[in-house]
Amino acid sequence: MKPKCCICFLNYDMDNYRPKCLPCGHTICQDCVLNPALERKCPTCKKDVTCDPSDLPDNFLVIQMMEDEDSQSCKNSRTEDPVLEQLQRGADAGRKVVEMLRLVVPQAVEVLNRQLESSFAQLGQVEKALERRVQREAAGDVGTPSDAVEEPLQLAEQLEASHRLLTSTKCTVTAEEEGGSSWTASVQPGGCGDMLRVLLLQLRADGQLGEVDDDATVLATPASAYVGPPSFSALSISEHVSGGRLNVNEILQTAEEQWDVPRSLLDLQGEGADDLLRVVGANIVELKISGDAEPKVMVEVEKLSALKYLEVACAEGREYPDLPLQLEELDICNITENQLRCVQRMPGLSSLQIHSYHGPNMTLPPSQYGRLLWLGVTFDTDHKSTMLSLIRANASSLRELHVCCAPCAETDTEYYFPDLGQELAPLGLRVLRRLVLARPEASWASHPFAKCVLQRRAVQSFFPKSVEVVCGFCHTPALF
Repeated sequence: MKPKCCICFLNYDMDNYRPKCLPCGHTICQDCVLNPALERKCPTCKKDVTCDPSDLPDNFLVIQMMEDEDSQSCKNSRTEDPVLEQLQRGADAGRKVVEMLRLVVPQAVEVLNRQLESSFAQLGQVEKALERRVQREAAGDVGTPSDAVEEPLQLAEQLEASHRLLTSTKCTVTAEEEGGSSWTASVQPGGCGDMLRVLLLQLRADGQLGEVDDDATVLATPASAYVGPPSFSALSISEHVSGGRLNVNEILQTAEEQWDVPRSLLDLQGEGADDLLRVVGANIVELKISGDAEPKVMVEVEKLSALKYLEVACAEGREYPDLPLQLEELDICNITENQLRCVQRMPGLSSLQIHSYHGPNMTLPPSQYGRLLWLGVTFDTDHKSTMLSLIRANASSLRELHVCCAPCAETDTEYYFPDLGQELAPLGLRVLRRLVLARPEASWASHPFAKCVLQRRAVQSFFPKSVEVVCGFCHTPALF
């Protein structure tokens, strides 16, 4: 029997699965040593692996056993046994199955728990709205729907859709293998069928599951849909602006000569930008707008069905339409109240940067999607409560958080938050790994390094050691 790694159950070899001795004396393969999921700890005794993984020595005793095994196999060479080969392939596949399940099952449990928490939070908001509405009707004050009930109404519709999905009469699943073979199953309510329906709720929350009309039998793919790896064809238009006006005809002629389908539009600006978006917008995936965007341009942006990445600045004090809900990355300056509410309804948003919010303070509900991994916020003291509410609403999924704050009151009083650590600690940032204190531009010229260190240590004291607190200017952690 060949020596195997006790973690991945794969045979040791002299390549990626070399037997490596940990400082504690245990041995695992090189591939497991480099696995970030182990967090530089011995999986057996949980002791830290303090040295560089490349410096770990080989276990020569195990290597000798491998060589002896190979030598014995050569001496006992015999005719190939198909039964033995089948058993060996099954054992190899079984080890991989076990390893994949070890990784996937905890993730699935986390997703299901998050779905339960989200549904419970939605139910609470809808019940409160219902109670208020009943009280108003009893008092004879029905009035008209207001902004205060708009969100509960949307949540009520989502809960109805979730219930219909969970009580569907039949669920059909098809899995396709890489070689072209496929598996299919049609499950009824009960048993595995119920578990599958719960997982479908998360697919719906992620925007990967859509409702098909009664008359439709197949969900057609648009002819313009791009199939393949990420491949952006950038169309930069800064050189086509003259006198504040965009030369749309010139851009389209250039695009026709140089790009088949422009998928990335950079430096959009000038009068006529909305006209350009109406022509080329159907396939735009990435859009960067220079300067303050005009509301009529953002009207066209909201219609861009393929858009995934958006960088835009809105003019303070002006009204803007909603944002497209399919965004995955958003960098926005002077976000408006309605746009901020849109952010919470984006199922695939994973990265969000907000530079300033000047709308009314409000409390945002917990995210029902749990997909936001990276969040950067810049806010003044007057709007701190709203941004803290945004952080709390996405706390269950955030891995990295950037907060713009001055190191001391002398550098910038508007962005100085002396109790930042105390205010962030109770927000439920359970999976946070990195907190970056971004510095306002006013403090760059004379950065007070000593006060910066003291601030970082104060903030770090409210978080576990697994959370790294870093200054965005000097790029050093809280502890030396």
